[in-house]
Amino acid sequence: MRTLYLLCAVLALLAGCHDRALKLCDITHPDCQQDIYYADLRLRGDGYDFFSGVPPIRTIDEPTFRNELEKEEAEAEQQRLPTPWWDAALSLLGLVPSTGDTQGASIDNQVKMTAAYYSLKNRNVTVVSHPELNVDASQNMNILAHELVHALQDSEMDLHLQPQSSDENFAHKALIEGDASLYQRLFEAEVPGYHTAYPDPLAYFSRWRDDYLSDDTTLPDSFASLGPPFFAAGWLVYPLGGVWLADRWDKGGNSAVRHAYGQAPQRSLGYLMGPGVAPPASQDITCEPAVADEFKNKGHAYGLDSFGAVYFFAYLMGWHVPSSESLSSSLLWRYDLIFVYYNQSTQKTALTWRIELASPLPDSVLALLTTPDGPRVVQDRSTLLITASDDPSFLAAGNPWAACPGS
Repeated sequence: MRTLYLLCAVLALLAGCHDRALKLCDITHPDCQQDIYYADLRLRGDGYDFFSGVPPIRTIDEPTFRNELEKEEAEAEQQRLPTPWWDAALSLLGLVPSTGDTQGASIDNQVKMTAAYYSLKNRNVTVVSHPELNVDASQNMNILAHELVHALQDSEMDLHLQPQSSDENFAHKALIEGDASLYQRLFEAEVPGYHTAYPDPLAYFSRWRDDYLSDDTTLPDSFASLGPPFFAAGWLVYPLGGVWLADRWDKGGNSAVRHAYGQAPQRSLGYLMGPGVAPPASQDITCEPAVADEFKNKGHAYGLDSFGAVYFFAYLMGWHVPSSESLSSSLLWRYDLIFVYYNQSTQKTALTWRIELASPLPDSVLALLTTPDGPRVVQDRSTLLITASDDPSFLAAGNPWAACPGS
């Protein structure tokens, strides 16, 4: 009897004892949540249900969600170390505005716009009820399908990785979000009323990628529409990760997606290059720059990071380099290091960003980057050095990387 029961459970999941035909439903209802979860399992080819029915899901109303967001913000503010050097550095580079809400996403917007989300901290899915809104049932179902994939990912692997740089963080998020976006797309195709000009997932993500990387302001999803360049770059994890995973799914189905986790790029360049192109080896920078003493604190930099090819693309777009040239130039990226210094007494910031390229940038690109009110940009063969400070004396101090190989 036990064997028969287990067999029936497997058949119910994979062979149709549970109704496969999706119907429009309200994601705040448990039956709807279960239908979406079973569809995810089937689409991913999972023969084992880690959650034995459905992952932990809770449904909350808008006031509760608002209270939680405000509490989290207050707690984060108390724990947050003051890092004005990074805010100032991003502003000096033109990656964020010098004033205003650089994140562009208030608690009010989150409360109104969030249908569901997955919490890594609590390892559960939250559905936010919006009874006063005329919600799109199919869109909400798609969002919940995406978040439930995150729950499945977190049951299969450790999503709490600690990347060592902005570049590695982008690559990690592109893999995770690309996976969830791929199966969300496959789920969408089974929701009643689904219509698209791009039924193939790879074609869909490729078009999405092209729109997000474009400077065509007539497109509703052009790069500029995503916010300030630094934050706009963060949104690229979805189409770039989607293209990379959809290409593997096209070639080998669900098994290829699973194996992709062991083959995924560790740098954003691997996702920016497009499907079927192996990223070249990076070349490390093994020395630190020499910076004037007034910009040091006990001889150590306040901030060190590697931004990667995607954030280099964002920098180029921020200085109005045409999108085609921004993309081709960012694909030349091989490695970068950015050091940011901050003088507490004068509250002055200085940065030096060294980017190693496969070949020099075209003169047309350099001409757009070298503006009177922008960072100082110097190219020496395939090394690009970008220097900026709110203290003019620092910019006159010469090349901080002079002692480094290749300088």
